[in-house]
Amino acid sequence: MATLALPEVFEMRLKVQELEGKVNSGELSLFERCEIEDEILELKEQLGEFDRLKFSDEGECLNCSA
Repeated sequence: MATLALPEVFEMRLKVQELEGKVNSGELSLFERCEIEDEILELKEQLGEFDRLKFSDEGECLNCSA
């Protein structure tokens, strides 16, 4: 997986919130809901990977500006 930049992570988190709102709206068919939940899961997996890799062994943020 390519390293994500902080703006990309922010956009992904907004996208997850938007998609979760659609799922919770109750306006989707079962198929649409499953498709969106799959997309949410994929985004959350990428965000989790970012969270696990954002700090060095010394505890310094690898993606933060100096």
